Formats: sequence, structure tokens, C-alpha cells
Amino acid sequence: MPKRSYFQDIAGVLGSNVFTLLTNFGLVILLSRLLGTDGYGLYTALIVVPTLVVSFFQMGIRPTTVFLIGSGREDENNLVSAMLTILIFTSVLGVIFSAAAYALIGTKGYTPALLAMALTTIPMRLTTIYAGGVFLGKEEIPKANMMNWLTGLFTLLLAVAMVYFLKLGLFGAVASLLMGNTVVALLAISMLLRRFKTRLSVKNPLILKMLGTGVVYALSFLTIQFNYRIDVVLLKVLSVPREVGIYSLGVSVAEMLWQIPLAIGVVVMSRSANATDKNMLNQSTARLLRISLIAGIIISAAIVLFSPLLVPLIFGTEYLPSVRVMQTIMPGIIMIIAFRVLSGQLAGAGRPDAALKAFAPALLVNVVLNYLWIPGYGANGAVMATNVSYTLASVIYLFVFSRISGMPVKEIFRFGKEDWSFVKRFIDRKKKPESRIEH
Repeated sequence: MPKRSYFQDIAGVLGSNVFTLLTNFGLVILLSRLLGTDGYGLYTALIVVPTLVVSFFQMGIRPTTVFLIGSGREDENNLVSAMLTILIFTSVLGVIFSAAAYALIGTKGYTPALLAMALTTIPMRLTTIYAGGVFLGKEEIPKANMMNWLTGLFTLLLAVAMVYFLKLGLFGAVASLLMGNTVVALLAISMLLRRFKTRLSVKNPLILKMLGTGVVYALSFLTIQFNYRIDVVLLKVLSVPREVGIYSLGVSVAEMLWQIPLAIGVVVMSRSANATDKNMLNQSTARLLRISLIAGIIISAAIVLFSPLLVPLIFGTEYLPSVRVMQTIMPGIIMIIAFRVLSGQLAGAGRPDAALKAFAPALLVNVVLNYLWIPGYGANGAVMATNVSYTLASVIYLFVFSRISGMPVKEIFRFGKEDWSFVKRFIDRKKKPESRIEH
């Protein structure tokens, strides 16, 4: 049984995510202002390749590790040893595939140093992702949180030093990203080596088991990430850097809506891997989804209303076209909330195939619509394609979740007073220690 309540775990992950969000938001403000629309567009297009490659070469090891550790079926030392061995191979392959991708889509505007730094972020990011799976499997969520917010903090501080003070431009932006990820990766490795007895060996039988389980996770996660980021790649190919910068800024701000469902999804995945009462888990997940949707609609309304005032004030008048991107993409962003919450339960239960069934057809639609709409509408065409893709994927996933969990769709969306009872329970828990002190 977990030592903390759902609310405590969600609050912890949300706090970490919000802090990371603020540091990332600060980074976006800093880079968008100092690099300009063209420079920021080049930065975004450069890092999107490692982001997509990392999505695949995670190989589903993080959720697989959560599932296997949570189930208690395997020796933890052997599991971590197998995970670290896989990390070495996936890091090498990830760098090779990213280099090939850069050669395919073109490297105009980038120096060899920029490309080398972008490629080196791959093993660093994979290290923190893999290590996070160990801590989530042990339901030690605060440790997984720490690696999340530390990366954002270090990257921002380094960017301030290298881009703002040292005036290193695009080079400084990429270097700060690499260095921030490297520091946290080294910390993660040291935490694992102090705790577990590890032995790197290709003969470890758990390697094939983890890869066999993880390949479906990897395919599903890659498909999801392609849905989120393929528009940036296609904008780079079919349009100009300015359109990439405008689109990337608008989407980055809009995706702030995902912090609540992201926090919930992480906790649900960790709990699902250790759950015995599936009906109670279904009810809790559905309740958290309903709360997330209400919160998402409120926040989206605020973004739609205030973005015309805040965007030119914070980012500068050259980013005014991003306002339309933020406002137009809101329906798709809200739709994805359902997937973000529900996917945590099925991922923790070892069913990554559900996401693949939903996002594979959505990805195809997304690519086709981007090719049709970007040449004529630029960033706004990419937004319209994203809305259609997100909506299609979320609707399909909802029905897949209903079938697998045995919970009817109408029950998932049955709002009630109990949805908000966790607030009262949390307040009551906070009052009890005070009562004991008074007596």
C-alpha cells in the first residue's frame, strides 16, 4: 500500500511539474526574445529531432520498469542491471539515427558544434527517463519529481548565463540544454549505483524480456510524440523558420494546460502497477479525469481571453501571430486531457497497445492534413491539423479504455459531488495535527 494519498502524490507531481513549467516558460521567454523568431524557430527545429528519437529509443523501458518493479516478479538488482545495459545500446543507436535524420531533412543554419551538442543530449535524456522508471515502480514519486524539476532549473540558469550574459546566441541555448540534462543524468546514475548492486552484461536474461515488453510501449510512445511534434518538422520543410517559431511558441504556452493531467497520469501509472482492486482504480481514474477536464476548460478560457494582452507584453510584438495559434489549438489541447489521464492506468497495467490503436490512425490524418494545409496557411494550417488529430486520437482512446477497463463511457463522465470530496478530506487531514497540538 502507498504511504501517501492520491492527492498528496498528485500534489507532489503537480508541484514539480508547475515548477518545471515555470522554468521552461522562463526559458521560452528568454530564448524567444533574445534569438528572435528565426533563431527560436531554428532552435526548436534542431531539438525536435532528438526529442522524437528519444521517444522511440526509450524502447518503453521506463513504463516496463514501472510495471515489473511494481509487480514484484523479478529481482530488482537484475532489473536495474538490465536497464543500464539497454541504456548503453539505445543511446548509441539513438545518436546514429538522429544523425541520419539530420542528414535527411537538411542541416541548413546549423554548425557541426550545434549538431554534436544536440546529439549528445540523447544519452543524457534517456538516462533520467530510465532512472525515473525505477523510482516510479517503487512508488518513490518525489525522487522521480526531483529529476524533472532539476533539469528545468539547471537549463534555465545556464541559458541565462550563456545566452543573456555571455551573448552566445543559438550556441548558448543548445549548450545550456545539454549541460542541464548532463548534470541531472549524472545525479540519477549515482543514485542508482548507490542503491542497487548492478552488473552490466549482455547475457542478462531480463534484457530480452524488458525489450520484448517495451517494444509496444516504444511504438506507442513514438507514435504519440510524432503526433505532438511532426508538425514542427513539416513546418521546417514546407515553410520558413519564422512560422516554426510562431507555431512553437503558441503551442508551448497552450500545452501548459497539460500539467494537471500529466501529474495525474504519472501517479495513476505508478498506482496501477501496484493495484489489486481494479474497480476502485477505475473509479479513481474516472474521477480524476472529470476534475482535470473542468480545470482544463477554466485555464483554456483564461488563455484565450488574456493571450492577446500578455503575448506582446512578455514575448514582444513580433510574436503576435502566436496568439491565434494559442486560441485555435485549445479544443485539441482539451481533448488530449482525456488521453493523458486514462493512459496512465493502462500503461501501468501493461497495456501500451491501447495508445497505439488510437494514435496510429490519428498520426496518418495529421501528416496528410499538414501537407495539405501548411503550404497555404503556415502555422495556422498546422494548428488545424493538430486539432483534428488530437480529437480523433482521444475519442478512439476513450472507447478503447472503456472496453479494456469494463467501465462504460457514460460512467466515466458521470459527474457528482464525490468528485470534489478529496478537497474536504485533504483539509480535514490538515486540521487533525493542529487539534492534537492544541490538546
